[in-house]
Amino acid sequence: MGAGNLLCQTIMYPMTNHFDPLLFVTYALFGFFVSGPFVKVWWDALEFKIFKNPKQFLRPIKMMLLDQTTSPFILNSCFLYVLALYAGKSHSEAVDDALNRCIPVCLESYKVWPMVMILNFYVIPPHNRVLFTNLISILWTTYFTYMVSGTATQ
Repeated sequence: MGAGNLLCQTIMYPMTNHFDPLLFVTYALFGFFVSGPFVKVWWDALEFKIFKNPKQFLRPIKMMLLDQTTSPFILNSCFLYVLALYAGKSHSEAVDDALNRCIPVCLESYKVWPMVMILNFYVIPPHNRVLFTNLISILWTTYFTYMVSGTATQ
């Protein structure tokens, strides 16, 4: 997540004349300590606990549907909460902000992630899935940073 934020801030710097190193660190730490471990554990659960039978009819589609009805809401709401706290909001303001922004962010994510996850579950071996999605995540996080920065609406 840090790489995507760094890329977005670098692209936006000529227009904003501002680079926020602490925001970059916030993204990087969230990706390293929260998002990365969460998806690894979650996808392993999907692969080895929930959909154990590799020959199950439409297994990757079912995995993608369960993944995309849960994880975007969990991860995006948590991260939007962290960003609101970073912006100086109180706990209750951060919760309200995360709740208000989560649905629009998740709807935007549905333009990218369902197809990525189909490819991820059909083609990518389980031990390479986090790496593959991290590469896609650089582009997504660049867009996400732009979207939640407020620059997109100005």
